Amino acid sequence: MPNKKRVFLFLEGPLSPFFRELGRILEQEGCEVRRVNFCGGDVFYWPSGNTHWWQGHVYEWPLWISNLMKQYQVTDLVLIGDWRPMHREAIWLARLRGNRIWVYEEGYLRPGYLTLEEDGVNAYSTLPRTPEEVHERALHISDAKLPPPSSAPDPMIDRVLKTAWHHVGNVLLWPFFTNYHTHRPYNIGRELTGHIPRYLNRHKRRRHGIEVTRAILSSKTPFYLMPLQLDADSQVRRHSPFTGMLECMAMVITDFAKNAPQDAFLFFKNHPLDNGLRNYRRYMRSLGRATGCSDRLRFVEEIKAGPLINKARGLILCNSTIGLTALRQNKPVYCLGECIYAMPGLAADKSQMSLADFWTALPRPNERLLNEFIKVLKHDALVPGNFYSPEGIHDAIVASLLRMGVIKGKNETAIEMAVEPKAWVKEVRPAEAADTTDPENSASEKSAFDGNKPHPESAEKSPDDAREDEPDKDKPDSKDATENELPIEADPGETPEETAHPDNQGSGIPDAAGTPENQTAGTPANEDNENIKEEKAAVNAAEDTAVPPAGNSAENKETLNEQ
Repeated sequence: MPNKKRVFLFLEGPLSPFFRELGRILEQEGCEVRRVNFCGGDVFYWPSGNTHWWQGHVYEWPLWISNLMKQYQVTDLVLIGDWRPMHREAIWLARLRGNRIWVYEEGYLRPGYLTLEEDGVNAYSTLPRTPEEVHERALHISDAKLPPPSSAPDPMIDRVLKTAWHHVGNVLLWPFFTNYHTHRPYNIGRELTGHIPRYLNRHKRRRHGIEVTRAILSSKTPFYLMPLQLDADSQVRRHSPFTGMLECMAMVITDFAKNAPQDAFLFFKNHPLDNGLRNYRRYMRSLGRATGCSDRLRFVEEIKAGPLINKARGLILCNSTIGLTALRQNKPVYCLGECIYAMPGLAADKSQMSLADFWTALPRPNERLLNEFIKVLKHDALVPGNFYSPEGIHDAIVASLLRMGVIKGKNETAIEMAVEPKAWVKEVRPAEAADTTDPENSASEKSAFDGNKPHPESAEKSPDDAREDEPDKDKPDSKDATENELPIEADPGETPEETAHPDNQGSGIPDAAGTPENQTAGTPANEDNENIKEEKAAVNAAEDTAVPPAGNSAENKETLNEQ
């Protein structure tokens, strides 16, 4: 819009100062900036400066936001999550006015990237959806124009503290925003009733995850992997045929019982940020007994997905971006919901084959198409940085200004000067990223598989790419392991009688749930650091026997993860 001053209207954003700092830099570049605050947490992060408090009823929202756009002649709408209540109406009204719409999300590739697309993300994305379209788009993109990932740290503690600050604002300023309702199914009080017990029990769940993962990695047992997504994830609730993860699990387990090879296992890996309000393990056990396959189902938490992906026959998922990780390791992937990478030559979906056929067909990705898709993804949908750390915010703002065309034509030095680090950004960045973890590689998971920590000098370095191609000769050979020798899956809250159910005795191996009710004989209930070290060493030894990831090109080195 060359002959018109650009006016940016910000709606809901990430739970951090990112939107406020982006707005400040836009103002420095000569743009006008407006912000709508929906709750007390929004006020805490953007307290003043062209702000408007929305305190009305949802029925009044369309006219209110439309009048605001007209009054200030808005040209650009900026928000996170194009599916959130009231965001949808604002987007439709903005399109009616001919405005540009900028949508942020957590990165399709992580760590080191955020998603920033014009018009929509995920199922609403304008990314090419066929192999032909991907190939045509990739032909017009120069490798020199691909943004490298940010090396800025993104520690989990930053996310936790900034999220907590947002909720403090919601509580303290609630009298001013009595009509506010979160887009999530539960409020923070309800979620804490699940998060707190999970936090207190995390070491026991980690021990169990290590035990079960060690067994499968050191055995010849074939298995499939299903990474779970958050139950409140819009990808599940809006872009799939399911209302939540329980329905998704039910479909997969019943199909597995009927159509999968009878010697194969099915592993469920819980999302590391799950709030604990759904007992997926118990639901899996119940459905497994109903379908007669409970002895071939396993559930793990608090461990990284990398080692399991390497050894799995294939992945079945709703539409998580962890599927990109598997594709880049040359693993077959089946998507049950709408997904940006579900197309012939990449991941299979119902338009290509049924899940019943996938268990044995196992179509592998086309390497050339995958590389072209990642190229398009980086150029059209990703920006380096993160929402939380000062350095990550700085990188994301620089890249966002370029993507939005605000500083188009300036050289890189001028861009950096335009976004000169202020008090919220350290002037000198650390040589090494302190912690580039994302939700999938959470702090609790790091300690379970330290061998998968990203290379400190490159956020692009995939944890699994760092593994040696040949196992250490001093470490035990997986061939010595007994085939199908896997621990029985136990529900943390079940009784000994339930553990002894005939459906659970398929492997004949003692229970290894790592919970107070299911402690291994002679192991104290409290945390034993020496035992953890021994278990971790055993897992690392078993990992060396896993199939190394396919390919070793620079394009195949991002650490990707769940949304």
